Amino acid sequence: LISSHSNSALPLSGMNADLPTLAITAAVGAAAAFLIIKLAPASKRELPHGTILYYHGACKAFTGRADAIMRMLEFAGCDYTIKPVADVPASFTSAKGCFAVPFVEFPDGLVLSQSQAIHQQLGKELGLWPITPAGEAQAMQAALNAADIVSEGGKKLKENPERLAKWLVVFEGTLATSGAGFMVGNTLTYADFAGYSFLKMVLTLAEPAAYPLLEAWVKRMDALPASVAFNAKGLPLLPASMMP
Repeated sequence: LISSHSNSALPLSGMNADLPTLAITAAVGAAAAFLIIKLAPASKRELPHGTILYYHGACKAFTGRADAIMRMLEFAGCDYTIKPVADVPASFTSAKGCFAVPFVEFPDGLVLSQSQAIHQQLGKELGLWPITPAGEAQAMQAALNAADIVSEGGKKLKENPERLAKWLVVFEGTLATSGAGFMVGNTLTYADFAGYSFLKMVLTLAEPAAYPLLEAWVKRMDALPASVAFNAKGLPLLPASMMP
């Protein structure tokens, strides 16, 4: 930051005395600029309108691993298109390093696979990114835990209530650590969307009251206007054959 008095030359004899003050001023200014950038609201960001999501059946029969992607885009008010697997360009595999859907093609040409990589990139572009380094690590942990429980599947967890309880305790603990109603701190991040739909589903297989923080979090996510609109579509999370 440049002082309004920067045009006034300091006497050479006084420069050494003023150096600590100048250093402190510069440090404070840099810290303030960092906070302004980190805390910039999503409304000031340029959203990635025109994003293309590729997934099974264009998500008309079920949302699966594309669920959180769709929810984040709609929460942010970002225009996007969903295309079926048949429309995936061959270059996504040969030149972009992508193996299995979901694939997301961003307006700037970036193409990503792997749900959690997509979630993190969307978190940055949509203003759903934690504001501290510790928060970034905690969000990644929560999102990867969500990916693991999704991989285990609702049917297997229904058949193994002890395993389900262990997982629900983990997410209850995550919310207790946060202490502010969301997976990380007191604001929404991509980590909340990463686990929302599946955790909501498997919580019904247990006694929700045994996990009060998780139950309250699901209700909080349900109440988001974007969630109300999305849920009203009635799109299944999973094919009927995979539902618990």
